[in-house]
Amino acid sequence: MCEFVSRSIRVQVRTTASFTREVGYFQTTPELINSSTNLDINGIRSSFDSQVENFNARGSGFTIDRILEFTIVITKYRPLHGRSYIPSPKWLQSKHCVANVRNEDEKCFLWAVLSCLHEASHNKERTNHYKAH
Repeated sequence: MCEFVSRSIRVQVRTTASFTREVGYFQTTPELINSSTNLDINGIRSSFDSQVENFNARGSGFTIDRILEFTIVITKYRPLHGRSYIPSPKWLQSKHCVANVRNEDEKCFLWAVLSCLHEASHNKERTNHYKAH
């Protein structure tokens, strides 16, 4: 079994605008931000401009009077990736239906795939059976 860690965030911007005759609600698609990417402010603005244009296509003469609400939603993003070995519960081990490779690196997914592709006849939890592959 693998343990999962979080190092990224997800950012979404929402706004409510008052038009001359109607209220419009707009939001960007969620954008993933991590240590190697920056928040694309120009992309957010472009997305809102496009949404306002589509909103205006439904009727004529709509102009934005004011922004009623502007919200930035930031949430933790937990991408799935392996971190370390976690022993299987005893009840699952006793069934002998799962190979849980005991590793000391961050490659638990690799070991899991290799254990399926190249099944060992005994001691399936040992990485030395799969290192050749």
